[in-house]
Amino acid sequence: MPTTFPGLGVTEARAILQQTDKIIKSFPEVQHVFGKIGRAETATDPAPMDMIETTIMLKPEGEWPAVDIKDADGKIIAHRHRTPDELSDAMNAAIQFPGLNNAWTMPIKTRIDMLATGIKTPVGIKIAGPDLAELERVAAEVEAVVKAVPGTLSAFAERTMAATTLSSTSTAMPSPVTASTSPMSRTCWKSPWAACR
Repeated sequence: MPTTFPGLGVTEARAILQQTDKIIKSFPEVQHVFGKIGRAETATDPAPMDMIETTIMLKPEGEWPAVDIKDADGKIIAHRHRTPDELSDAMNAAIQFPGLNNAWTMPIKTRIDMLATGIKTPVGIKIAGPDLAELERVAAEVEAVVKAVPGTLSAFAERTMAATTLSSTSTAMPSPVTASTSPMSRTCWKSPWAACR
């Protein structure tokens, strides 16, 4: 489940999702890959736009082919089936994009952790305070320290200050538009960049 920086556009998010799905599907142990970015239209999905969730269906382990197993230096040390941990490590190494941080967990565990704590991984550090700029600075320092801890697979400080926003002012009030796409109709204000939903 990769995480990106805030402010990622829909077009770039879709391109990253397609690339990561294609890379994961290239592993011979993988049967199906389904990636999702952003929030589904349900109250039980707390995922922000900067989070990619990918569900990977593996083939039965008996169907996994033998592959070259390499050490940290890239030297082949065995030719056999990968263990699930070796497969996860290989996928993590293959999906290294700038600004993308991977977390490998089971889908239901991720969902429960996020609903219960708001954190996307099994272990997290929450930092609180009144100054967002100071929180972001401290979080970046904590990220650097945690990355150096032996056994850490990934560390990512959420950048709350980096989100892109759009401010607009107008001297005239736009005209209301009524949208009726369902038995219930809604009124919204006409905008050149957004449609009524």
